[in-house]
Amino acid sequence: MSTSKETIEFLRDALSEVPEVSFRPMMGEYCVYSMGRVFALVCDDTLFLKTSPETLHLFRDKKTRAYPGSRNTCQVNAEWLEDREKLAEVVYYSLEHIPPPRPKSGRGGRA
Repeated sequence: MSTSKETIEFLRDALSEVPEVSFRPMMGEYCVYSMGRVFALVCDDTLFLKTSPETLHLFRDKKTRAYPGSRNTCQVNAEWLEDREKLAEVVYYSLEHIPPPRPKSGRGGRA
């Protein structure tokens, strides 16, 4: 099952306190970016934030995953979706603590 456009519009509104949020489609689901960094996934109409050891304490259920085999994501609490300021606070905290993206490797001298 893929994520609906209605869900993305709801999440765009819920994340309105977070700067430069964008959603990029990925195989029927979405990656969520802020200022060019992936901080969340939307899978089956559900928002999952990327996690790190420093952010796991924020989540009630630490075993939820965006999809089988995925790692380092937890489902966002329903209350956060109703409270834009709290959601923004959690996203900012997550962005501070999730690892930065890996640098892209060069082409090894290819032209």
